[in-house]
Amino acid sequence: MTEIDACWSRIGIAGDHTCAELARVIHCRNCAVFAAAARQALERPAPADYLAQWAERVASVAEEERGETLSSVVFRFASTHVALPTVAFVEAVEPRTVHAVPHRSSEVLLGIANIHGELQLCVSLAARLSLASGDAAATRPRLAVIEQGGERWAFPVDEIVGVYRIARDDLEPSRDATAASPFVSARFGLSGQQVDLLDAELVCAALRRAVA
Repeated sequence: MTEIDACWSRIGIAGDHTCAELARVIHCRNCAVFAAAARQALERPAPADYLAQWAERVASVAEEERGETLSSVVFRFASTHVALPTVAFVEAVEPRTVHAVPHRSSEVLLGIANIHGELQLCVSLAARLSLASGDAAATRPRLAVIEQGGERWAFPVDEIVGVYRIARDDLEPSRDATAASPFVSARFGLSGQQVDLLDAELVCAALRRAVA
């Protein structure tokens, strides 16, 4: 059987993030190449040292999680750059038509959108954070989809900047008294821009309250 090319560990989410597809799929698990490799791996015979191999892999993942970096997806609302942990992201898709929910739509609850054949609640995270959005000059607007505690939320962004692994030593505590600050767990610099790292759990809880 053909040897599996683990490109995700070289140029993907576990590598140096240079894969051009990351801007579209956000995480390697959403990529067709990754899915094909998974099918190939399931079809190959188990090696004699199968259990030992997996024990080593699980240990290395645990060590990575205890490491000194944090993977995050950076996106933009107008001139404001914010981020969420990569683990909270599902995907980023092309903008969809959003249909208002009768007697329910509001500044935060935009309506519902069809994503891969499923109706998904679409909200304005920018409005919930009291941030300006809708950059007329944006060339790559996207509809971001995140998941937390089994709940999915879709929201428009002016741009997905990319996936970055941030050294924990570069994370600074949030001190500014802004509308978004209750949801900001830390801040970091990226190419001369200040990026607010959002707490996914707090953000999703606030969205849930806003649409209740």
